[in-house]
Amino acid sequence: MVDTSDTFGSDHPPALTHLFEPPEDHIGSFGWLCGYSADAFFMNDAAERFTRRTKRRRAADGDVTLGLILDPGNSRLSIVDVPGVLHLPLPGRQSFALMHAKVALLGFRHVKDGARWRLRLIVSTGNWTRETLEESLDLAWTIEIGSAELESEQAGPRLVDLKAGSTFLASLREMIGPSPLDAASRITREAMRCFDAWCSSAVEKAPRSIVPRFIDSWTHALLPQIVERVTPGKRNYLAMGSGFYEGGDTEKLPTVPAAIVEALSSAGLQTPKADIDLFVNPGGCQAVAGALNAIKQAGWTVRRPGHDPSRSLHAKFLFGAYSDGRSQRCLRAWVYLGSGNLTRPGLRQHARVGGNLEAGVVFAPDNLVWDEPAEVGAVSVQKALPIAWDAATEISEGSMQAGSDMLDRPPAYLVPPVPYLRWINALDGTGRLAPPGNVTADFAVLDTSGATCARDEVGLLWSGSCPLEVTVAWTEANQRCVERVPVIDAHGRISATALTPVALEEVWSLLADFPLPPDDDADEPDEDDGELSDGRGGYTSRGGSATSVGSYAIRRVMELVEQIAARQTALHEADWTAWCVRLGQTLELASDDAEIAAFRALGLNPLSPLRAAPFRPDFARDGMTPAGQLYEETLDRVAIAWQVDTLELLEA
Repeated sequence: MVDTSDTFGSDHPPALTHLFEPPEDHIGSFGWLCGYSADAFFMNDAAERFTRRTKRRRAADGDVTLGLILDPGNSRLSIVDVPGVLHLPLPGRQSFALMHAKVALLGFRHVKDGARWRLRLIVSTGNWTRETLEESLDLAWTIEIGSAELESEQAGPRLVDLKAGSTFLASLREMIGPSPLDAASRITREAMRCFDAWCSSAVEKAPRSIVPRFIDSWTHALLPQIVERVTPGKRNYLAMGSGFYEGGDTEKLPTVPAAIVEALSSAGLQTPKADIDLFVNPGGCQAVAGALNAIKQAGWTVRRPGHDPSRSLHAKFLFGAYSDGRSQRCLRAWVYLGSGNLTRPGLRQHARVGGNLEAGVVFAPDNLVWDEPAEVGAVSVQKALPIAWDAATEISEGSMQAGSDMLDRPPAYLVPPVPYLRWINALDGTGRLAPPGNVTADFAVLDTSGATCARDEVGLLWSGSCPLEVTVAWTEANQRCVERVPVIDAHGRISATALTPVALEEVWSLLADFPLPPDDDADEPDEDDGELSDGRGGYTSRGGSATSVGSYAIRRVMELVEQIAARQTALHEADWTAWCVRLGQTLELASDDAEIAAFRALGLNPLSPLRAAPFRPDFARDGMTPAGQLYEETLDRVAIAWQVDTLELLEA
């Protein structure tokens, strides 16, 4: 069966990036997006809303929170420009014409209870670009499901849609080859594991008796799927809208809109003399521009979109309903919105036979009225969709232009022979760039001057500090190709900015708000002049401390140990990996502090109390569990960085 109860529209619709904001008491953990195009402006805004972390904070963390798959014609979106967002290349040769679907599946975890989560599915008609936010008329549809709702009967339709959307994105993910995600940080891998587990839990609970509203064109064209999902009953109104129509200068009725009308009529879903409106961009409506006479003879009306006249119509939608003249209600209303334009590759061909890869939704809103609502909860269809029926919207023949057809885009993001390089420090201050062990293809790495880097048995020699990403060159079909690839540092951070040393007294400020991120400026001084803030507006040298050492060192370190113990013994196991990563990195950054040096002078290891059972949560009480092993490995690395690993234990 198809769900027939839904609400749709708003008097104050949010911008598309607002749909990335976490629910109350949650924070973005991981998500997948696909689309035709994306840009840094949109994705930085989306990532900041999703994670509640600024661009600079995400650049320092070096984690991936959003995986992005785009049409190969979109040039590579660098993770340096959009920290936290990893654009993964699709192989160039595919059966489909364009990767055109615009779908996001986002995972959020509860801030205080790591076992609680929510998933959000977004289907958009607009691209993940600044143009969508500022220049176009677009639509989006979203549903959400939480861990506490899996057994709820009311959650059935949402679970089914989430299953369909998750399966669609999983099919795309299977096309991606080796990637930096294979060697990402523990935090990224844990977030991905949790995300997949949440999706699996939702998929397992999805009822089989409900037909999903979500549709895609992997194996079936969108149009017949749309018709199948419209509930029985005739409608006497149909609106069709699209940013693009089929090209050509024919004077005949445009074939795809005509096929839509025929399919609905044949299925008994539309009256023979229904009012039909075709919404177009007057300055670029392709074959519609020359077919106005045929359109009028068919009884249709061509209109410009409603809403802001400064924006161009980019939304792809169909809307059918019945009006009996006695009620404000849009009776038997149904809506399609999605990525598929009213063209043959968009609606009438599936991806396996040369159509575009598209996605959309078909649903039956029960809250739409024809004009301004006179009741609570109702929304005017003219506000929910970019349509209007006043005389000013009707387009005459002389005011339409065909404009350009959808342009072909050659591949702009090539799949490089090596997906990433790992940084290995050398004692002389330089380093090596090591490819993954399974890479056998021939390639070169170019240095900052464009020269080819030399190799040794470890990897490619790089002069200077760890780069964020490097240029790889190779030959393909007798053509020289180049592409940038990210560099992963020793912590598993992808294209991350250098970590700045901190004073011991700053450590707790970086840990106190976990699992929320630390303050944006907490680990970065305003000026990099060889000095660090002492936390009170003054500065101390990197090797010194604003406070005296000696007898105070033990007291200060023990206070920090107690704070760490109190925080970590109260953590949920789902947050443990992220905690260990932040704890380890933060403590390592304090290795040059003068008070740590004082402990070395005393011959004591100040970290040893943290190994005691009372200072650890029950699930990491000892090294017999994976959580306990991770914790002890973290303390081992910190002890080596502090140069106290061989010193006498300090009793708590």
